[in-house]
Amino acid sequence: MENTSIKNAQQVSSVAAEELEKLRKENHRLKRIINALMNGYTSICDANFRTLKVEFMQSGSPLIDQMLQSGKLPLWPELVAMYVQHGVFEEDRAEVQMLLDPQYLMVNLPYGSSITKEYRNNLGIYGEVRIVRISRNTVLLGFTEMDREITERKAQLYTDSLTHVKNRKYYDESLASQSCQALAIADLDLFKSINDTQGHQCGDDALAAVAAVLDSSVRDVDEVVRYGGDEFLIVFRDITQEALQNRMETLRQSIEKIKRAKHASVHLSMSFGVVFGTGLAKDMFVEADKLLYESKKTRNTVTIRRFSAASDA
Repeated sequence: MENTSIKNAQQVSSVAAEELEKLRKENHRLKRIINALMNGYTSICDANFRTLKVEFMQSGSPLIDQMLQSGKLPLWPELVAMYVQHGVFEEDRAEVQMLLDPQYLMVNLPYGSSITKEYRNNLGIYGEVRIVRISRNTVLLGFTEMDREITERKAQLYTDSLTHVKNRKYYDESLASQSCQALAIADLDLFKSINDTQGHQCGDDALAAVAAVLDSSVRDVDEVVRYGGDEFLIVFRDITQEALQNRMETLRQSIEKIKRAKHASVHLSMSFGVVFGTGLAKDMFVEADKLLYESKKTRNTVTIRRFSAASDA
């Protein structure tokens, strides 16, 4: 009788071990699926359409962490209301609220499908939510702050791919309405002739070389922009007139000294139109453009004048 009991106990133990192993493997499989679906999201939870309960598997969002510290996690609609109110800018709230509404998702999000939405949040950075329907009654929700990713996207969006300085879009959207101390417009002398006689590859190399000199010759607070073609802008902040004059002459001479092994016979020079005096970049641009035209008459010249709006003030 004792042997039979021991044998039965061993069988029960073996079955239990097998069930535990199956459960471990299933948990591992589910974890891999969740990681694949929510790769890169700092906070991950599942939510049930029927019970409206929410369970967090991972939390890395400051706002979510703050909610979880209260101890009792609210039901899905309450959690969404809190998140949208405190974590999303006002202009994005309605759309984020709709995407996280259980009834909306039951109708509009088929099994196996997902929805992703980017938005600005009250932490001063961008956020993103992703909803994946994994069963009839359940969705996975992923939240993340995307400060680094958005910064990288903006860097790509606002950077000229050839010269690696800022582009026209950056000027139009970020610099044009900003105040500055001076603004310079410059373009390469006889650039069309370089393209026509030496080829566009030579022209591209010249633009890249010039941009590198301009960018390395200004301070961190100043900004170089490829405005278009062979035309560049330099926006200066907090610079004296004397320092500006010295800097522009140094730039002019540095462009003259550019040597390129592949195109040794091509000599580069640049003309500059520069205005000095506090004002908006877009207002200074108009006057600097006129001064550039004067410099182009003789080429390889810097023409500087005070900003007329500043003089009239």
